[in-house]
Amino acid sequence: MKLDDLILNQISRQQIHNYLKNPTQALLLTGENGLGLGTIAQALAQEIAGANIVKIVPRLHKTQTTANINIDDVRELNELTRARRVDNLVIVIDEAEKMTRDTPQALLKLLEEPSTHVYYILTSHAPGRLPATILSRSQEIKILSPSDEDCGKLFSAESKITVAKKTQIKFLAASRPAEICRLNNDEQYFRAVASSVETAKNFLQSKEFGRLKFVTETNSRDGAITLAKNVAKLLTLTAAKTEAKNAKHTAANLQLVSTTMDNLAQNGNARAQLMNLAINLEM
Repeated sequence: MKLDDLILNQISRQQIHNYLKNPTQALLLTGENGLGLGTIAQALAQEIAGANIVKIVPRLHKTQTTANINIDDVRELNELTRARRVDNLVIVIDEAEKMTRDTPQALLKLLEEPSTHVYYILTSHAPGRLPATILSRSQEIKILSPSDEDCGKLFSAESKITVAKKTQIKFLAASRPAEICRLNNDEQYFRAVASSVETAKNFLQSKEFGRLKFVTETNSRDGAITLAKNVAKLLTLTAAKTEAKNAKHTAANLQLVSTTMDNLAQNGNARAQLMNLAINLEM
């Protein structure tokens, strides 16, 4: 897909066009999951190098159960980048925060010894997990959410989707183009996301004992993070309708959820964090 065909926030689009006028060796695209960072990176790479693109994504290595980018993935670039080039080459590293502990050092070596006509585009939904050495050597462009009007263009006039489902998808996706496309095209995924939001709604509407029951039924870190994110989404929606006298109360709840999400992102005990949220949330 060409860059001009993508649904982008106008500020982010302008920053990308400015970057293309004089590309730096390393670019870092950051933003929420569902904004389509990987697609944007691919379109950018095509603008710079045509078909000369190497893409590295998290994958399972041997007996591993969690997909990541390990040091061998990066070391394979040594010979490719060392060769003398007359044409441009772009190396896209998607979800760079999923590099294993020793991998950034190998990447740093490549960045410190730049090869002519070789460019790197990294994407990350959690740039805070990247080493400062990588961040300092990368130009960052934060991809912002497009307008609701622009996102509406993703629903074709010929689509048989109902108005009710379109409204639900817009709410679930929260102005994230890639998420809108996935929700619209994958019915199983749509139902799973809608169910997770319903769970968060029930969590908020329950008394303390009921919320603690939800905690005991959440068995994974990803499940805990999803629940916290959906609670934050629903609280934010409610905040816009909150009377002034309750604004302080709502702000305290949002701060509590934000702290919970930060602690989960930093590997805090998932069940303990949710338990703290369940006990201290005031509804």
